[in-house]
Amino acid sequence: MNNTLMVYLNKRLHQNDLKYPAANTQPGPVICISREVGCGGVTMAKLLAAELDRLTFCKKWKVVSKEILEESARELNMETSKLRNIMKAADRGAFDDILSAFSEKRYKSDRKINNTIIDLISSFANDGHYIIVGRAGHIIARDIEKSLFIKLTAPHDWRVRQIMEKYNLNMREAIEFIDKTEKERHSFVKRIATEINVEVDFDLTINLSKLNINDAINLIMYVAQTKGLIEPNKSKVEVF
Repeated sequence: MNNTLMVYLNKRLHQNDLKYPAANTQPGPVICISREVGCGGVTMAKLLAAELDRLTFCKKWKVVSKEILEESARELNMETSKLRNIMKAADRGAFDDILSAFSEKRYKSDRKINNTIIDLISSFANDGHYIIVGRAGHIIARDIEKSLFIKLTAPHDWRVRQIMEKYNLNMREAIEFIDKTEKERHSFVKRIATEINVEVDFDLTINLSKLNINDAINLIMYVAQTKGLIEPNKSKVEVF
């Protein structure tokens, strides 16, 4: 985890209120990337953050994804692996089975877990200059005006090839990996969406089999600028 993000998380851990948008400031800007398995959402986000930083005068853009579960687990006093397993459970029966295997002292209610994750993602989104990869970010940040919700997609066979190459798997293994991971991600989003009870559309859907990553980033940058997420990089020196 980078030092900037660690400082932010440590500061947040000691806040009395999980929801703490800065007073008298507009929430955001925030970019939320949802992705099908094999579309390289985190890789895209890091490259996008670097590009955004070139046009941002003060704050640097930060990418969060797995850090959300790590920090949520810390606030819940749980192991990250156990929280991840709970969020991947496809139904209530599986959720109960998982909880029954844990120490009763570590038990946290379904709603407590959901709300901790929702509050954490909300704080990132409100603080601004964050790219949130997955974790139902587009649903949680739905009311932030300075936001951009992106969906990365591609045909199944294209994504299978990407997974085969990335993890050195054969075709059968790659297909099984995609199916398993997609079910887990769907379960996560369903839990959060059920808590909030709302559906949100994406601003931009990109088929990565049709665009290379540089073209995709250029497209995102254009839409982000059009939506007012990128402020002009003003010089510190007045020119007369």
